[in-house]
Formats: sequence, structure tokens, C-alpha cells
Amino acid sequence: MIDFTKSIKPTFEAQVTAALMIQTNALIPIKLAARLCGISRQEIDRRVHNGTFPKPHKLSGKKRSMRKAFYLSEIHDWIRDPKNYRRIEDAEQSTGSFADGDEFQHLE
Repeated sequence: MIDFTKSIKPTFEAQVTAALMIQTNALIPIKLAARLCGISRQEIDRRVHNGTFPKPHKLSGKKRSMRKAFYLSEIHDWIRDPKNYRRIEDAEQSTGSFADGDEFQHLE
């Protein structure tokens, strides 16, 4: 007879962990973000600089060993539509919207 408890338990634990991470909007390290998105850490840095990837949050104050992490919900938004993703603050700056809905034009 096949013992399904051994094969089901790790899968179930992984599903529970993933659900909890999503519900709590967990911070995930850049290495995990790269794996989830299917792109390299260098590509993440490039896209962050261009405003086409969520902005990382700094976990430590030391400049030499600064660790970056991303909110899982922001990574999920990027995964849903990577080609059209723009960070919220970048999108607001490009449209020039105010909180009350009025708009203005950038003078350059």
C-alpha cells in the first residue's frame, strides 16, 4: 500500500506557508523574488532603476551589507502584468495627478 502522508505533508506545508505569506504581505528576499519572477537579480536592479519593477525595501542600515526585500503583493502585481507594470509613485508622477483628481502638466 502507498503511504500518501509522506508525499502530501511537504506539499500541504508549502501551500500553508505560501497562503500565510500572501495574507500577511510578507517581505521576501531578492533571491526569492528573482526565482518567482524568472529573472536575474541584475535584471531586477535594472528594472527597479527604470521604474518597471517594485521598489525594494532595505532591511539593514549597513551600506556594505545592505539587504533588499520586496513585499510579496507587489511582486504578485508585477507577475500578473510585467510588460505594463509601473510603480505607483512613478505612474502618479508621469500623469501629474493630485489626490483630489485634478491634473497638471509637467513644465520642462
